[in-house]
Amino acid sequence: MHADGVYICVFFCYTINMKFKLKSTPAIQILLWIIAAISLVGLVVGILSMVGVPIEVTHIQGILLISVCSFTLLISLLFATIHYKVDANYIHLNIAFIDMLSNRIQIDKILNIVIDNDRFYISYLWKGLDPVIAAIMIQPKRFEDMKSLLMSRNANIVFYETKKDETTDSEQQ
Repeated sequence: MHADGVYICVFFCYTINMKFKLKSTPAIQILLWIIAAISLVGLVVGILSMVGVPIEVTHIQGILLISVCSFTLLISLLFATIHYKVDANYIHLNIAFIDMLSNRIQIDKILNIVIDNDRFYISYLWKGLDPVIAAIMIQPKRFEDMKSLLMSRNANIVFYETKKDETTDSEQQ
């Protein structure tokens, strides 16, 4: 508190990084996690056989289990945890800590957001004057969160949404 009774407030600016899980079917997610669990069990069995625990696995089988199961465990976990990350300047598509887009989508260069038939698209400038159109594969329930976040960071984004036409050809005739 200041001597004159005026409070001195200090605000810290920070960037909120939001994560959006990649849209995939529940069956694929379950399959990836089952593969990860089986690979983990195989990896543990392979390690136990290598350190001398009496298991009916030969030394060569233990080496094979360790090599194959560690690879499948890593791959299944990477694919099960793919996500989009939005920071102050870019949209990233991360597999673990690796940005697959390599800072390609700069938020300041996004021109449009289009939601059409339960799909989320953005158009942005990357190299040159021709826009690139990219589908952002997230769950439809997260469309509004992504749209709000991007539009809060770039006020120049134009938003379009097309509604599904419920009528069929037979109803129009």
